[in-house]
Amino acid sequence: MLAIMAGAFLILGPGMDPDLLKINIARAALADHVVINEVHIDGLSGSGGTEDDWVELYNPTTAPVSLDGWSLQKFSSGGSTLYNQALSGIIPAKSYFLVVRNGASTQQSLKDMADLLASNSFSLAPDNIVYLVNNSINITPSLPTPNIVDFVGFGGANYYEGVAAAPNASEEKSISRVPNGEDTNENGTDFKLQNIPSPENSFFQPGQDVGGTVLTTITLDNEPVQDIGSANANIVFQVNSDGSALIEYGLDDTYGNTVAAAAIAPNITTIVNLSGLECDTAYHFRVIAENIAGDDSDTSADAVFTTMPCGISLDALTMTESAAKANDAYTNGWEWQFDITVWDLNETTLKMKFDSWSGPAGLDAGGNMRFSADNGITWFGITDNDAYPALGADISGIDLSADPGRQVTVLAQMKVPAHTLTGYYNSSYGILTE
Repeated sequence: MLAIMAGAFLILGPGMDPDLLKINIARAALADHVVINEVHIDGLSGSGGTEDDWVELYNPTTAPVSLDGWSLQKFSSGGSTLYNQALSGIIPAKSYFLVVRNGASTQQSLKDMADLLASNSFSLAPDNIVYLVNNSINITPSLPTPNIVDFVGFGGANYYEGVAAAPNASEEKSISRVPNGEDTNENGTDFKLQNIPSPENSFFQPGQDVGGTVLTTITLDNEPVQDIGSANANIVFQVNSDGSALIEYGLDDTYGNTVAAAAIAPNITTIVNLSGLECDTAYHFRVIAENIAGDDSDTSADAVFTTMPCGISLDALTMTESAAKANDAYTNGWEWQFDITVWDLNETTLKMKFDSWSGPAGLDAGGNMRFSADNGITWFGITDNDAYPALGADISGIDLSADPGRQVTVLAQMKVPAHTLTGYYNSSYGILTE
């Protein structure tokens, strides 16, 4: 309850202007009661205005306060044109209570925030005075009353606390106590113009700690296992803290093998290579990470991948030239197209061999055959029957499909020596990668 200061009553003498009367209400600098904390008028820059009028109350005490039976009363600058808005509800300790005008053009977001929607008649304007009263009886601004809990006059208002009124809340701005809840009985000192209004309701309670701790967390990539070969694979992940990580892997969820990653940085993609794996084999793995302080860690769930098949797969074999002239010319000889998949991506050299040809007469593969892995740009000769040549084709930059493994097309050609007997001939072949 606020007490009227001694000497606050004035007897008007002849010639005294009642509009110059100032009501002073005694309070401590640190408010021990609910205060009018922030006032907003309009919300539209330029002429016309809106109905975004609101008053924010603040309870700086350590106990909740019931507003049932209280009122907000508004007057024009000279103390006339009363509007009395009944209040109800609870304003929690160290918290707010938002009263919003329920106008046709009041922003819906403000209405949604309101603890109480006032009548559309609750229209605030420059130079007004707003009173918080602990009952619903109409007050008279020129007469002191102990039921006034708090009030603020702004702009050209004739009634205010202290020696000066608070500034007017111009369009798109508000006036607010700085800091929240502080009341020195000086409207001109306590209220500051705010460029960005900040209405808060009873659900906003800064005095309560709702903080939390973010723990070390491993996030596997959308494709956590990449570049899978027949003997290797890459595990891809991120961790949200500095520290270190390792991969455990094996043939079941007991793992048994470990490979350590380099030091990790927050949210930077880390790639760990697993090598020496068995081809065409299912492997389990998990990631274990620890922060740099060593006091927090995370372990990913068990996951499984399968290595690529062993060796080389022949996807297709087409004889593109099945008849030949016996004239020692590759252009008139036999030709085959081998479409293969190399499963071990670490193997980047390809070689071919052919056995001697049988038919109406024997034909040597050595000296009469060649192969190419780059569509005939570079050829490698087969020098001996049933033997891989010393030199092979470089396939490190060749992959003809996005499918797993490395897809390569190999051309092989045979020139038929002059005077070779007519008839059907056949041989066997081999493909080697290193």
